[in-house]
Amino acid sequence: MSCLFPGIKPTKKVDVLQDISFTIAPGEALGIVGHNGAGKSTLLKIITGTLAPSTGIVRLEGRIFAILELGMGFNHELTARENVMHVSGLMGISQAEILQVLPELEAFAEIGSYFDQPMRQYSSGMHMRVAFALATAIRPDILIVDEALSVGDAYFQHKSFERIRKFRAQGTTLLFVSHDKAAILALCDRAILLNQGKLLMDGQPSAVMDYYNALVAEKESATLVQHVNEKGQAVTRSGTGEAEMLMLQLLHEQKSVEIVEVGLTVILRATVRCHQPIPCLIMGYMIKDRLGQPIFGINTHLTEQSMTDLRAGETLTFDFAFPANLGPGSYSVSTSLSSTENHLTDNYEWRDLAMVFTVVNTTQAHFAGCAWIEPKITITKNLREPS
Repeated sequence: MSCLFPGIKPTKKVDVLQDISFTIAPGEALGIVGHNGAGKSTLLKIITGTLAPSTGIVRLEGRIFAILELGMGFNHELTARENVMHVSGLMGISQAEILQVLPELEAFAEIGSYFDQPMRQYSSGMHMRVAFALATAIRPDILIVDEALSVGDAYFQHKSFERIRKFRAQGTTLLFVSHDKAAILALCDRAILLNQGKLLMDGQPSAVMDYYNALVAEKESATLVQHVNEKGQAVTRSGTGEAEMLMLQLLHEQKSVEIVEVGLTVILRATVRCHQPIPCLIMGYMIKDRLGQPIFGINTHLTEQSMTDLRAGETLTFDFAFPANLGPGSYSVSTSLSSTENHLTDNYEWRDLAMVFTVVNTTQAHFAGCAWIEPKITITKNLREPS
């Protein structure tokens, strides 16, 4: 058969996803993470039926709603109300159902009179409000959210996350794609990591996100290793190796401790060796709670204490003194050695779960939360009755 366009070769077939296989239990929340181009959006489109897989099958049970992009099939010349009536039918929602929940949907979106204005006048945040309100107007069995919440304002993000948590408590299965580590840790029971179209990791959200962050920092000459410690926690280490942390201790009155009283002053001591000449060395640490959420982080660049012109074989001791003004619970420490204020350039060494310690409260008044902020309360009694 002759070619219609001589000299032009057919486009090469590219398999975006390769041998992806996983199961999600009813009511489970699964985070999906990976670099741009890893295949996350393609995977969700196959799950929702927007795309057909070239091989393999997808089994789903129950009603599925998805927010894969802000448009959601909206016609920008129509109002939000008109679009909701049209798109809800495409989603399999009957007219009777959507009319019943329409007042609540409009109230949840909180865009006021714009609800009856053409959507071409909307900002991206307003599009997201309508799209999310529609996708969650009726509790689905499976809810899929692909980064859409990232364009919303902080208030609506909190409101949306609260609705997702409510649905989860009622048994909705969640598939959540995001680069936001805090959101993955807060919402998900489990996470999978996609890399170049392959399923690289499937496990606890904190372990998966630590590995993902290490991939972001990894260079061609870097190593990336993850192992399980004696407490069953996944410890991630990456870096090029020019500098190495030999020891990390938490000290009180020069004694190593694993249990710390609320408010007690402690020293985080790191012993670091340079294996190669290093023009500039910055050390930092991050304290995280038991879910992996960041509590506090600092580095020697921010404190204007960068070390320069270090020779191979030199050893340094970094002492970070701070009051343990933390709520009772378990905490971990991540450390970084780099040449800049972040570990994305010249990542000599990055360690997640480099240390774990516990904070207890036997000396302060009982309080709630993750931070001890010593209260100073003044009460004044009015002697005269208000007129």
